[in-house]
Amino acid sequence: MTAQKILLIAVILLIETSVASFASFFLKKASGGDSKLDIIKSPFFYLGGILYVVSSCLGIVLLQLLPYAVVLPLGSLTYVWTMFISRWLLHENITHRKLVGMSVLICGVVLLAIGQI
Repeated sequence: MTAQKILLIAVILLIETSVASFASFFLKKASGGDSKLDIIKSPFFYLGGILYVVSSCLGIVLLQLLPYAVVLPLGSLTYVWTMFISRWLLHENITHRKLVGMSVLICGVVLLAIGQI
């Protein structure tokens, strides 16, 4: 695998997982309504849906470049971005336990990626 292809995969992966995290965030914001109609009327609902479509399309591109058994575990990086987005925008706490979990997750992703090079 060439250095250019590795860089392309890394960039697509980072964009795909961060877009998926923001999609979840916007759907969370849309869910704050009192009724289902409030949710459907919320622009956050549609923004979250659009971002999920964008993320899925990028995931399809990754599936063309890497095996399925690699792409899906790499998608777990979404949880890392979600943790930081929830801290930044929702002011949720990042506990020691969460940091340990994220460290283990990142180590797994790195080992999986190294196995593909």
